[in-house]
Amino acid sequence: MKKVNVSTKNIRQFAGKWVVIDPLKDKVIAVADTLEEIDPLITRSKDDKRASGTVPAAFKVPRKDEGPYILVVL
Repeated sequence: MKKVNVSTKNIRQFAGKWVVIDPLKDKVIAVADTLEEIDPLITRSKDDKRASGTVPAAFKVPRKDEGPYILVVL
C-alpha cells in the first residue's frame, strides 16, 4: 500500500489499482494492488458511530478498456 494525497479528478492515473477515497476531502488517500492491503483504512468496528459518508471508501479503478467493477460483499 502506498499513501498518497491526490485529487479524485486525477484518479485515472491509478487505473487497475485499488484506491481509498476520503469523502470529506474528495482525495485519493491510498493506492494498492489488492483490497487486502487497504483493508485497515476502510474497515471500522460496529460501534463506530460516524455517518457512512464520512468513512473512507475503496474501489478498483477500471482500466481504459474495462467497464466498471462491481464489489459484492457477502
